[in-house]
Amino acid sequence: MESTIEMIDIHSHILPGLDDGPQTMEESIQMCRIAYQDGIRTIVATPHTLNGVYQNGKSIILSKVNELNDALNNSELKLDSAIRNPQSEIDLRILPGSDVHLCETTLQQVDQGEAITIGDGGKYIMIEFPSQAIPYQGERVLFQLLGRGLIPIISHPERNLEIGKRPGRYYEIIKMGCLGQVTAMSLTGEFGPKVRQWAEKLLKGWLVHFIASDAHSPNGRPPILSAAVKAAAKIVGKEEAEKMVTEYPKAILEGRRPNIPDPLSP
Repeated sequence: MESTIEMIDIHSHILPGLDDGPQTMEESIQMCRIAYQDGIRTIVATPHTLNGVYQNGKSIILSKVNELNDALNNSELKLDSAIRNPQSEIDLRILPGSDVHLCETTLQQVDQGEAITIGDGGKYIMIEFPSQAIPYQGERVLFQLLGRGLIPIISHPERNLEIGKRPGRYYEIIKMGCLGQVTAMSLTGEFGPKVRQWAEKLLKGWLVHFIASDAHSPNGRPPILSAAVKAAAKIVGKEEAEKMVTEYPKAILEGRRPNIPDPLSP
């Protein structure tokens, strides 16, 4: 069932052939249909970058975003009710971004303009930690990004082993000025009960500020947010849960800092 709110998904591996997301344009289009039916109207395409497997610089991401938007807007899709209202312009938009792995070359890539920011707005950047831990001196890199006028958004902290077991260090990162994004499927249990427990703990402590799909496929990891919003509403209330897919991501796409609650010490 389609959501009654128009949602923004700031983390989605929806571009074809760039990483471990969809490999064909047909798969990407199918993911767009699923997202649209769920009530998503804006998707930030965030392919993996600098993770030792995928590089994905700015030019290729921008090119692929244009290809996908063109495909959504072509004549064959004009009557596709799952994507387009025949009486209006296309009402699903794909914006550029990247899921930047925190590593020794992150700052260099940022300074060279290769690590693309969310919406290519030059203000917010999606940062991914390794799954096991926060990197050694990771805070130094985050502090330097902040010093460059970039606000890091930490992707799926609930799926990081160190953060799950010892969230105090992550709390200090949020206090520093960074923001956090929880994966929708973490809140609905598809990553297992432990990750769900950690996700709920971060929600209760106001340590995550966006719910995003981190979608990779039409089936196993689809671009669906509505179920997670309902799950989050049971923890933080319906209004706050909906802000995490509407008001807060809208603010960052407009280059503003969202008006978020202060974090609580874990």
